[in-house]
Amino acid sequence: MKKEKFEMPWVEKYRPRSINDMALPTAKVSGNKVNLAEDLKHFVINFFEEMENINEQNKKIKLYNRSHEEKDQKEALKMPPEKSAILLEGPPGIGKTTIVYALANDLNMEVIETNASDTRTRNTIEAKLKETVKSRGIMDFITEIKRKLILIDEIDGIYGVTDRGAVPTVIELIENTQFPIFLCSNEYKQNLQPLYNKIKRYEINPLSKNETLKTIKKILSKEKITGLAEDDLNLIVDKNSGDLRGIINDLQGISQGNLDENNKELIMRLYRDSTEEIFSLIRDLFQKPQSLRDARNLTDKSDVDYNFLYKWVHENLPTFIKLNVELEYAYENLSLADEIFGRIRRNQYWSLLPYFYDLFTGGVVLSRKGRSPKEGFRRIAFPRYSSTSFFSLSSSESDLIEKIQEKYSISEYEIVQDLLPFLKIYCETSRKALKEVSEWLELDTKEKKLLK
Repeated sequence: MKKEKFEMPWVEKYRPRSINDMALPTAKVSGNKVNLAEDLKHFVINFFEEMENINEQNKKIKLYNRSHEEKDQKEALKMPPEKSAILLEGPPGIGKTTIVYALANDLNMEVIETNASDTRTRNTIEAKLKETVKSRGIMDFITEIKRKLILIDEIDGIYGVTDRGAVPTVIELIENTQFPIFLCSNEYKQNLQPLYNKIKRYEINPLSKNETLKTIKKILSKEKITGLAEDDLNLIVDKNSGDLRGIINDLQGISQGNLDENNKELIMRLYRDSTEEIFSLIRDLFQKPQSLRDARNLTDKSDVDYNFLYKWVHENLPTFIKLNVELEYAYENLSLADEIFGRIRRNQYWSLLPYFYDLFTGGVVLSRKGRSPKEGFRRIAFPRYSSTSFFSLSSSESDLIEKIQEKYSISEYEIVQDLLPFLKIYCETSRKALKEVSEWLELDTKEKKLLK
């Protein structure tokens, strides 16, 4: 394996450990600009002060209720939801989760993180978080470890008929938590309105271009990279539309290549080829490897970001693996990979990254025991939920999205994540369906191929 493959990703290497080290994005609450760092610190400190007072009063209420009849008993006090949780809303890659981790580090707290996109139903949310938000574990009392801060990322990943109980469950958790809760969302979603009515919503904006350039120039200086001109940096920033994580990932990928006086072609090729590369890589991963070494060789040749690749493998796993026993084995390896990456993130154990790769690529794809050399075409799907905003679009894809937006007021993110997968499935049902959609959107031949 290539040594550089498992070097610490720059997005982690240069992730701020303190809010004081961050170039904080601007934030608004109800249209009014706020001091994000001060507001969030005050929220956490105030939560624990009030919770301590409420718990003391509830002890007295419990004692009172033991000696009184049911009709005379008092209800336990609860923290108001607006003091228990807050929502950070803004485009992917602008640093919402980084802010939460930096704040926790400043306050010497432990972050308990879950992703709503992976925990989308009432039962799974309750199973993962219900006990966490209620109380400290027995070892917490013995060892007096850090206070907890709960982070629920991609809360806008909860939607649809099957998830009707999920939002009420999150609200119930907020109303009963013993720890402050931070929720992160990529964008406004109508179905989250009950949640918006209960808690404060911070609208987080991307960093200004000047602040972004300052940040990436510091990274390049520390990495001793000198081959990128100002125009190159501007092109990378513009192409990522404010996604700092995407910018840093691209910088690392480009800087590991051969830089010269004209890097524009290299930068443009990176964007033009990335979508095609990931489709090809996923199909090859599930169909070609006969051993773990084969899977490693495929990922070694790819420049696709590890977190991005993980999401694509997760999304497309059921397309290629059908037998229940193989699915169970594949998801078990995926779960282990997720657990290892959690340790990497928490403890900065980047030497474990090869094992993360092996489990979510080789460990998953090699779950397929019965393979046929003539399996037929398998359609690759975009990950339904993604915090990376790494969707690189061809000119035909961009044109298709523009035509959809002429019909509906909908974001590019929602089109790629939700609408296009639906349209593809619908258009596969019959030629008539494809003809209807094509005529409706006035598609040309290249755009029609995207829906086949």
